Amino acid sequence: MMTDFLTATPESVGIPSESLVAFLQELEEAELPLHSFIVLRHNRIAFESYYAPYERNTFHRMFSVTKSFVSIAIGCLAYEGRISLDDRIVDYFPEKTEGLTIHPYLALLTIRQMLEMRTCYDSTTYKAKGVTDWVGSFFTTKPTHAPGTNWSYDTSSTHTLCALVEKLSGQTLLDYLRDHFLNLIGFSEDAYCLKDPQGVSMGGSGLMCTPMDICRVMYVVSHDGCWIDGTQVLPEEYIRQAIVKQADTYAKTRVYDEMQGYGYQFWTLTHGAYAMYGMGGQLAVAIPDKDLIFVTTADTQGRDGGVEMIYQSFWKNVYPYLSDEPLEANTAVIASCLDYAESRTLATIPGYDSSPVVDVINEKTFVSDTSNYAQIKEFSFTFDGNFGMFRYLNATGYHIVRFGFGRNYIQEFADTGHKCAASAAFRAPETLVIKLQFVDESVGHLYIIVNFIENHATIMFNKIEESLFNEYRGTFSGTIKK
Repeated sequence: MMTDFLTATPESVGIPSESLVAFLQELEEAELPLHSFIVLRHNRIAFESYYAPYERNTFHRMFSVTKSFVSIAIGCLAYEGRISLDDRIVDYFPEKTEGLTIHPYLALLTIRQMLEMRTCYDSTTYKAKGVTDWVGSFFTTKPTHAPGTNWSYDTSSTHTLCALVEKLSGQTLLDYLRDHFLNLIGFSEDAYCLKDPQGVSMGGSGLMCTPMDICRVMYVVSHDGCWIDGTQVLPEEYIRQAIVKQADTYAKTRVYDEMQGYGYQFWTLTHGAYAMYGMGGQLAVAIPDKDLIFVTTADTQGRDGGVEMIYQSFWKNVYPYLSDEPLEANTAVIASCLDYAESRTLATIPGYDSSPVVDVINEKTFVSDTSNYAQIKEFSFTFDGNFGMFRYLNATGYHIVRFGFGRNYIQEFADTGHKCAASAAFRAPETLVIKLQFVDESVGHLYIIVNFIENHATIMFNKIEESLFNEYRGTFSGTIKK
C-alpha cells in the first residue's frame, strides 16, 4: 500500500508559486508566527515550508485537531456496532454516577449531541478549580441547559468521548486508530497523545504529531474514508456526515469562517471548505471543489484575529488564482519560491540590537526592590555582540535565558525543561524586549519586557500560554547593587 504522497511543482497542479509565497509573506509582515505550511493538490505535495527550529519530522502540539481524531474513532466504534450515535452517554459510565442523582438533562445527552457540541454544558467541566477526574467532572457538574439545543464549545465532552473509545476498545485513542488506518497511511509511529491526571488520552487537545501526519488524515477524510490507492480505511457514510454542518455556530464565535457551522468535531467554513482546527493556528483545511488541502501549524495565541488572518490570507492570496489546468512553468520563479520556502525561521523581535543603556547595565546586578510571582531576588544582563543573557536568582537557584538579536537562541527554559527559541531587541533606547517561543509540548510564548531608568530596572512578564509558566507574570523593579 502506498504510504506517502508524491511531490509536484505548484504550477503543475495549477497553483502559481508566487501566490503561496504571497500568503507566507503577508503573515510574516503581520508578525504572525507560522511554524509550518503544506499544500496538497491532486494527490501531490506542491509546497512545504517549515520555520526553524521546526522541521518536517518535528512533532507539534495540535490542540483541538485531536477532537477530529476522537470523532473518527467514534465513527469506527459505530461502524463496528459497538455503539449507536443515539445512545445515552450516562449508560456507558455507571461508575461515574454511582450513588448520585443524575440530572435530567445529563440523562438525555446522546453521543451524537456530544459530537455536535450540543451538550448540556456551556463550558468545559474539568477546568473548574480542583478537578482531577476530568471524565468524572462531566457527570457531576450541574448542566446549564437541555442537550441538543444550544451549541457551546465543550472540550470535556470530547474528552469523555475519548474515554469511551479507550474504555470500549481497551486501547489508547491512537493505538485504536493505528489499527484501523493510521499505520496504513504512514502516520508517525512514535506520535503520541498527552494524558489527563487519570491516564486518559487528552482527546480534546493532547495530540503530538507532525503537520504531514494531519495532512494524511485529512486526505483520507476528504476522500470519503479512502487512501491514495483507493482502499476504504474509514466508514464512508460517517465521514460524510462528520464534515457537513450539523449544528449552527452563527453568533457563537468571533471568526467569520467558524460562524459557518460545525459537524462531528469538524468545522465547516466559507468557500465550501471544512477543517480540523486547533488553538493557535493548527489547521488542516480541505477545499473539495478545488481538490486542495492546506495545513498550518502556528502560534497565534495572544493575537486577536490571528487564525482569521490565516484563513483570509489564503482566500485572498491563493484561492482566486487556483487553476483547473497546469500553469506555464517559469523555472526561475519556481526555484526562487522554493528557495524562499526552505529558508524560513521563527520570527524574531523587531527593533535595535544595541542601545546606549548597554554601557550602563552590562554585567551589573540588580537587586529586586519589590516582591514578584517568580520570586526573583536579583538579576543581571550581559551583552556580547549579536547575543545577550538574562541571568536571575529565584527560589530554585540561578537561571539563564540566552537570546539573540535578529536571531533565535535555542535552549531549555530555566528549570522547566521546555525547549524554547529566544530573541530580543531594544524597542526604544531604554526598553529591552525578550521573546521566548516554546517549541515542544507547550506552544506559546513569554515576553520579558525590561525598562531602564538611571540605576533602576522594571521587569514585566507577559505569558501567553495555556497552562504553564504561571509564576512568570506581573511587574516588579530592581536597583543596581552597589
